[in-house]
Amino acid sequence: MKTHSAQGDAEADPQPSLQCIPRESLKDTVVRRIRQAIEAGELRAGQPLTELGLAKKLGVAQPTIREALLELEFIGFVERTAPRKIRVTLLTKAAIRDIYMVRARLEMLAAEIIAAQASPNLAPCWEQLAEMEEAARTESLVRFWTADLNFHRALWRATQNESLESSLERLVPKLFSFGIIQHAHPSAEALIEMTKLHRHLLEILPGRNPPMIHDAMDLLMEKAWLDDAQLPQMT
Repeated sequence: MKTHSAQGDAEADPQPSLQCIPRESLKDTVVRRIRQAIEAGELRAGQPLTELGLAKKLGVAQPTIREALLELEFIGFVERTAPRKIRVTLLTKAAIRDIYMVRARLEMLAAEIIAAQASPNLAPCWEQLAEMEEAARTESLVRFWTADLNFHRALWRATQNESLESSLERLVPKLFSFGIIQHAHPSAEALIEMTKLHRHLLEILPGRNPPMIHDAMDLLMEKAWLDDAQLPQMT
């Protein structure tokens, strides 16, 4: 029987227990608390939020709430309806349709730009795809949607076109967050099918075959659109 010394086991441990514990800033704590409240349904889609109200509930200063809301807006959990009005993200079927009319064309443009590059940097996309596949196997929905969004963000960055990337950033994150807000529960099979579509796109992008790339992106956007359109929404 093979034995190991205590010293050998310790040396084999890639992550020692006695490591510096990362500190969470107050803003990050507020972001996490508000996001947890949204995911739990304590704050519902379309519910108005105010800096003062959240500051009183969480016992922190309004500037901290302001910073947290900017972060939550970036990741799609809240949206601004006017300069001083913000709410939990709410998407109607019409809003989802409108977003996809623009998103599908911009995502296609991103794929075309990447396909024209001699050596596109797709490594970050592959990393997020691996995360998606693991989340699909374990049916970790929030982890899956987070990795899916990060996959697309990595794809946009690979275009090296800041205008395209910023345009997509304004549109797409709220689609992923809305699925979390509305407690969507796709099957493991549906999640795995989505990962296969992402993998196929990555595999053919370097091949510079426009018709195949168009077909792959069309299929990916169509599947995403249909899934989002089935979410429970207010009309």
